[in-house]
Amino acid sequence: MLCEAASTLGVETVVLAGDPEDAATQVAGSVELGRATDASALAVLASRCDVVTFDHELVDLDGVRALEVRGAVVRPSARALQAAADKAHQRRAFAAAGIPVPAFAILDCDEHGDLAALRDLARACGRVPVVKSARGGYDGRGVVVATTLEEAEAAVRAWRAEGVVVVAEAPCDEGIELAALVARRPGGEVASWRPVETTQVGGVCREVRVPGRVGDDAAAGASALARRVADELGVVGVLAVECFETSAGPVVNEVATRPHNSGHWTIEGARTSQFENHLRAILDLPLGSTELLAPTVASVNVFGGEGTSPSLEAALAEPSAKVHLYGKASRPGRKLGHVTVTGTDPDDVAARAWRTAAALGTPVPADAAARS
Repeated sequence: MLCEAASTLGVETVVLAGDPEDAATQVAGSVELGRATDASALAVLASRCDVVTFDHELVDLDGVRALEVRGAVVRPSARALQAAADKAHQRRAFAAAGIPVPAFAILDCDEHGDLAALRDLARACGRVPVVKSARGGYDGRGVVVATTLEEAEAAVRAWRAEGVVVVAEAPCDEGIELAALVARRPGGEVASWRPVETTQVGGVCREVRVPGRVGDDAAAGASALARRVADELGVVGVLAVECFETSAGPVVNEVATRPHNSGHWTIEGARTSQFENHLRAILDLPLGSTELLAPTVASVNVFGGEGTSPSLEAALAEPSAKVHLYGKASRPGRKLGHVTVTGTDPDDVAARAWRTAAALGTPVPADAAARS
């Protein structure tokens, strides 16, 4: 989708792909094969580009720093990437800067000290902490939402036995989950989209609603928080801040220093998509308007299902739906694309989006069945 946006601006793209069948290779201007964790592959990519950017955080941060030392233009910077790639670093940095985060403990010493810190946090918050691997987790991977302290301790022991640093944090389920996206240029100019309500299933975003149940005050608070994080990290490009709504205001859950699943709706739902504004930002060009193009928008992710029979024809029979398929081979639980519907009635828009996603083989969660 970033390559598609680049094409409309006349910007040539070079994609570093781990596999020649990766989705972006189908639309890239040209392709370099190599892993994002391989410093030499990053160096080859940088040699062919005016600006290096990212579509995920699972990269070799030392390799990125080396590119910067050699004078490559890397946006976002290694410093900004580290906050997204390393949850332990992020929590410490945000807490030191006064950015609201859940109560947390970093487990990185020995079994006795780690488990003692976990139990202390559990006593302090009166709940079983959520435990996360500090590096490498995404889309629900590397996260254990335990129902008992013993279950949380077992996860910590397993990770620490492998040398994995663990973040334990107080669960936050007081209000809805929302996401705020901003685009920021090198000089600090920022454009913000309307914050959205997100619905997670198994730690994976399944549905985005704009504005959903995000009221004006909550939206203003989330946007202000996202701008604050962007300025604190010096982000250049798109930043997504996933938040928990609380009575005290938004609390940071995760951040992504790149175009994000919670912003795919902007392709049809906003004057300028997150992908175009990411390109504008990293190229230090004026940012486009983030004005909403419809009163309400729903975006539903398309997933592979067990024993399903996807039908593109049936999906396209819904005239209001815009289907985006990423060219990935289907397997159960794999994200294959998304569907966006715009309109005026929130429930009708969501129902149309879910029906279209279901026609493409997406298993429908029980709480969405009534709308689909």
